[in-house]
Amino acid sequence: MKKILSLLFALLICACGSATPVPDWKDNAYRQLDDYKTSFLTGKEESTGPHFVKARREIAAGNDLSLLTIAYLTKYALHTASLESFDSSEFAKLYRLEPNVSDMAYCHFLKGNFSAVDSKALPVRYGGVLKAAYAKDLTMAAREIAVIDDPLSRLIACGVWVQYLPSDETILQIGISTASTNGWRRPLWAYLHKLQAHYLEKGERNKAIATKERLELLKK
Repeated sequence: MKKILSLLFALLICACGSATPVPDWKDNAYRQLDDYKTSFLTGKEESTGPHFVKARREIAAGNDLSLLTIAYLTKYALHTASLESFDSSEFAKLYRLEPNVSDMAYCHFLKGNFSAVDSKALPVRYGGVLKAAYAKDLTMAAREIAVIDDPLSRLIACGVWVQYLPSDETILQIGISTASTNGWRRPLWAYLHKLQAHYLEKGERNKAIATKERLELLKK
């Protein structure tokens, strides 16, 4: 259970513990969310959706809106890590019922609404990236992203920057390296596509062709 929690809460705003036994519904929810995360990142489309649906059902059985909010923020963070957009309408509904400053800060960060982020409520690991975003400083961003220890958090930070601010080869390569080291196919392909587009934009045709060929080989 501790392993599952550590994997899951690498994404989340905060972690909590309890001396009392974890209820079955909560244990099942954590497991389904962890399986959802793995399926999503490794590109196993057939099981990704069902795992999230099952996690949501378990959480609903426990009447825990706070945990349900975490589940949706997890979903949004995974999309961000894979350079995909997301619809935050479910989060908005939950926030109206149970507002939490940390949840909102994280959601704003994932959506690239940097001016609206409460820096004190954002997880510390993203503080340097937020400062770089304020300054629109690519060099600082690459440095701050690279020093994030948790690989998924690092990839989320990469995703935020690449989607909402001008990026360079260094940041894209951090994303590629992080995804490939962990066997995360879905974000890996997304970053390779983005790198190819970057080379084309810079007029580096040979590098763009090589990146495209690599991507085609990996997708076979």
